[in-house]
Amino acid sequence: MLKFANNDARYPQKTRMTGRAASLLIRLWVSNLRVKTLGWENDSQAQRSGSPVLYVHWHGSQLVPLAKFSKRGIYILTSLSMDGDIQDISLKCLGFQTVRGSSSKGGGRALLSLIRKMERGFSAALAVDGPRGPYHVSKPGPVILAQRTEANVLPIGVGYDRCYYLRNWDKFEIPLPFSKSVMYIGIPFQIAKETTIEDGERIIESKISECEVKAFQNLRP
Repeated sequence: MLKFANNDARYPQKTRMTGRAASLLIRLWVSNLRVKTLGWENDSQAQRSGSPVLYVHWHGSQLVPLAKFSKRGIYILTSLSMDGDIQDISLKCLGFQTVRGSSSKGGGRALLSLIRKMERGFSAALAVDGPRGPYHVSKPGPVILAQRTEANVLPIGVGYDRCYYLRNWDKFEIPLPFSKSVMYIGIPFQIAKETTIEDGERIIESKISECEVKAFQNLRP
């Protein structure tokens, strides 16, 4: 959490400094891992399809994907909180684009903005169980976004052989230095317009879980 208030005259400068430092830490941390990515061909297939691409993953598993998908102009949703201000700067430093909003504040406008961006051909990424959980339970937003834009949805799962999990709701994953990691990109799929929101949520959850299982399986020698 931030240690300064947003009415502090130095808030913009402190936010920029903290955000830039966070992006540098992500790059340095991931550079010390032995990362193997499987499924780049699925990403290429989705990109060639002519439909927008929606990357979906769990909220606590974004460290490696942030580094591996950087500098591609992918849109990511960031909250309107003070922590979101830092995240916004950090993501832009990593080469992402952002839309501000969350399920608790400005969510409808943010989702509409993402729909418009994707209809123009941009890709987007969502942590489907954010911003407050429940853990590994998808929200309706990703389903609505996929259906409205007829997107190719790409599930992503990440596994580590040595990892520390924070004691918060998303069990944020911090892989130990020099540990082995596998990022598994699944086969692209679409969610038909007639699919119910609840069924769409279960589809997304199962696809990400499958990728996570495959990521851990490929950690084995």
